[in-house]
Amino acid sequence: MPFLANLFSPRSLANLEKHGPDIATLDSESNKSPVPPQVVAKEEQEQLICATLSRFAQVPVSAIFVLEPEWNPTGLTDDQASEILKIHGPNTPVAERRLAALRMFWGAIVNPFNILLTILAIVNAATDQLPTFVVMMAMVVASTGLRYWQELKSTIQAVNLIKSVTTNTRVLRYRSSGPEEVEIDQRSVVPGDIIAVTSGDVFPGDCVLITAEAITITQASLTGEVMPIEKTVRLAAPRPGQTLNLLHNDNVCLAGTSVVTGNGHALVVSTGKDTYMASIASELSKRRPENATQIGIRKVSYVLMAFMGVMAPIVLIIQGAVSKNWKGAVMFAIAVAVGITPEMLPMIVTSNLALSAVRVARKKVIVKRFDAIQNLGAVQILCSDKTGTLTADLVRISMSTTGTGEPSQLPIKLAYINSSLQTGSRSPIDHAIVDFVDQSEQDIFTDIPGDGWIKQGEVPFDSSRRLLSVLVSRPGSDGSEGLLITKGAVDEVLDLCVSTYNHQPPSSNASGPFALSPSMTSILTTHERQTILDTAQRLNEDGLRLVAVACREQLIKPFMTISPSDENELTFIGFIGLLDPLKPDATQAIKDLAALNVQVRILTGDAPAVAAKVARDLGLIPSREQSSTTVNEKDVEASPSSNGDEGLILTGVQLAALADDQDAYQDAIDRCIIFAKLSPYQKLEVVKALRAGHGGRAVAFLGDGVNDALAIRGADVGISVDSGTEIAKEAADVILLEKNLAVVADGVMEGRITLMNTLKYIKMATSSNFGNIFSLLVASAWLPYQPMIPIQILVQNLLYDFSQASIPWDNVDPEYLVAPKTWGAKSIIRFMVCIGPFSSPFDIITFSINWFHYGIRTLHNPRVDLAQTNWFLEGSLTQLLIIHFLRTGKLPFIQSRASIAVFCTTFGIAGIAIAIPYIPKINTALQLTPPDPLFYAYLLGVIAGYALVVHIAKTLYQLAFKEWL
Repeated sequence: MPFLANLFSPRSLANLEKHGPDIATLDSESNKSPVPPQVVAKEEQEQLICATLSRFAQVPVSAIFVLEPEWNPTGLTDDQASEILKIHGPNTPVAERRLAALRMFWGAIVNPFNILLTILAIVNAATDQLPTFVVMMAMVVASTGLRYWQELKSTIQAVNLIKSVTTNTRVLRYRSSGPEEVEIDQRSVVPGDIIAVTSGDVFPGDCVLITAEAITITQASLTGEVMPIEKTVRLAAPRPGQTLNLLHNDNVCLAGTSVVTGNGHALVVSTGKDTYMASIASELSKRRPENATQIGIRKVSYVLMAFMGVMAPIVLIIQGAVSKNWKGAVMFAIAVAVGITPEMLPMIVTSNLALSAVRVARKKVIVKRFDAIQNLGAVQILCSDKTGTLTADLVRISMSTTGTGEPSQLPIKLAYINSSLQTGSRSPIDHAIVDFVDQSEQDIFTDIPGDGWIKQGEVPFDSSRRLLSVLVSRPGSDGSEGLLITKGAVDEVLDLCVSTYNHQPPSSNASGPFALSPSMTSILTTHERQTILDTAQRLNEDGLRLVAVACREQLIKPFMTISPSDENELTFIGFIGLLDPLKPDATQAIKDLAALNVQVRILTGDAPAVAAKVARDLGLIPSREQSSTTVNEKDVEASPSSNGDEGLILTGVQLAALADDQDAYQDAIDRCIIFAKLSPYQKLEVVKALRAGHGGRAVAFLGDGVNDALAIRGADVGISVDSGTEIAKEAADVILLEKNLAVVADGVMEGRITLMNTLKYIKMATSSNFGNIFSLLVASAWLPYQPMIPIQILVQNLLYDFSQASIPWDNVDPEYLVAPKTWGAKSIIRFMVCIGPFSSPFDIITFSINWFHYGIRTLHNPRVDLAQTNWFLEGSLTQLLIIHFLRTGKLPFIQSRASIAVFCTTFGIAGIAIAIPYIPKINTALQLTPPDPLFYAYLLGVIAGYALVVHIAKTLYQLAFKEWL
């Protein structure tokens, strides 16, 4: 490596030590070894990483190895590398954790409803109610087992997807024969290594370039910017006060970024857990906040426990005072507490989630966390990264225009000749130009031959000129008539132009071969130059990246060569506009989400203009034409910006400026649609603010980059794709195996179906149980005997619960799916209190039939078991039938029909309830007896009356509260 050896020769280093004012400004910390890794707060950790890199990146390249004498520009020795590897450990930025099966099992057990049922089961066991204990624990075991099995299966699938492949890196090793370039496992790369990189290579750690030849890199996974970023070496000391920006600098290449074009060498400064990427990954190990479903379940659990705490003592006191049997009253109070709790709730919730997970799995979606399905149904805002999620993460040609913005095919034609004949590394722009022409359905070469051009010379691209030129001879000529075609950055190309090409207007009938004759060109005046620059600015504001094209005729001589000095006196031809195109399904997916009342926000590290272009194309913000026609005087007065979408776009810098004013900060978060130039931590803060707004909202985040991982983790639902970075997939709750955004809308729909069916169960069960408890209070104060013994109450509850085991397969009325919904403790309480007691009058009618018709009025009456059987049947059948009335806000059987599964289950369980008093041994164990046939006539009237009253109450309830489920 002669160049490296000369650049960093001892003589050169000695001169720097003696005469180098460019390192005199370094603080005293510069002479210390890199700061050892430690656990710090996220701001301190980022500052630490920046300080470590700044120590090497903020000095001229020739001074780098003065700071670390043990490091050498010709590479570390094998022994040095081994010692450093022992200190810093393997270069694995994402911790490869073992499958945490026990932790996952514990998470499946520790569920509020499981805990509630377990406590009640223990109380029943302590009071010798073993059958009740067995049944309740069976519910806990079944729901825990189902949840654990499904989550374990999905996690194993996700781990296999995340498992990294071995990547080799070319490093310099100093051996006896001198520096050698060897390939080693990326995990063996250590700080101090010199790596060789070329097109396609991924940087294995945070690096500083020490040599560079036309290097461009892509850091889309960190910043969201799809266009390559030019990188070079630092030759001079920074200006006083100039600090290093981790993501926007000239010579730092962070771990995970990759080379697009060019080649060079870089010094590895940080590896493994000390890299910027790892600092983001370390945040993921922290406990994540509760999501919308967990918060809702916790609140509902508190409500149930509060009701138990109030109702059970009341029943105990009344029953004990009336019966004088305090032991029996205690048992009855425990049965009441059990009756309030929907025993099947954990099982119903888990079954709902498992069924939905199976449904979405058919659409190639991995659900890592069960709660994610319900959370999707509750999502009000979907935050999405731009690059790779809404867009294709590819550079494509959008337009070819003149300097005034008029459409013209000439710039793309000349650019095609330039890109197809250049022999250097093809950049994404070159690929986009060639692909556009090759895939064009019509031949765009009408006035210029598309082939037959012979390259006579080339001036390769470099980052200082930002130009690429080729000299070609015209097809069919004697080889002496040449055309120098130059393309590159707008300002650089325009500085070399002395004239502009007069394009034929589109309506003109004139046609002929392309020529740069005086009649076809005009002198480039100051006015025309400004017009071209204004056009470029307007197109840039529309989110387009521009490449300028110019050319000039040149006489070709034998054996001639060309150099940058030949790039002069050019004729400006026009622009090529490039952009990262939308995914084919993105627009429809956004419309589908809008139809489901899910707002979409874009959170990106890319430029505001680029993000705004995507948002306009998706219909998230008005187009410029719409903005200009809708802004009126009132809008101008009310808005600080009347420039269309400015009030809808917020940058990271603007966001940081609002941090001290919480009201303004929250208002800006709620108002804006596009958040651009955000750091990973700012993305997380935006997600947190959106979740906290308007009393709490469910927020999902869709992304695939390293810079998205924190926001994915902090959202109620984190979504990534199989081609995303390992960190993003590690943080996600849901992984899309195909980049099909329509699946997100499908997931939202599945989540709402799951949530609505779960809410059906909990509202029906709690209201029914509350009505029964209310009836028990009346019975305790009136009847000298227990209206039902504890085992009968448990069996009745189980029959009702098992009848609702088919709820996950139930149909959901379309109007319940058009808006987000979440667990609402207030809604459940209101439904329970308003609808539950309507069963009590019909229970009292049954008590009255037993009291007056059958004469059962004392505790010792031999027909007490008949009274208990009558209420057992009335309660069971009314509960089962009323499922069809409570599952919908419409008229059941006519306007809304239950699924076949629900229909068969409810009527099948009703048949079992009727049969139980007639089955020997079972009726004896339950102390039930066959009822009087005449009672069925009463029962029919009670059921019909109850159905009518419930339907009337349902109508009034919806009029009063504007909701049902």
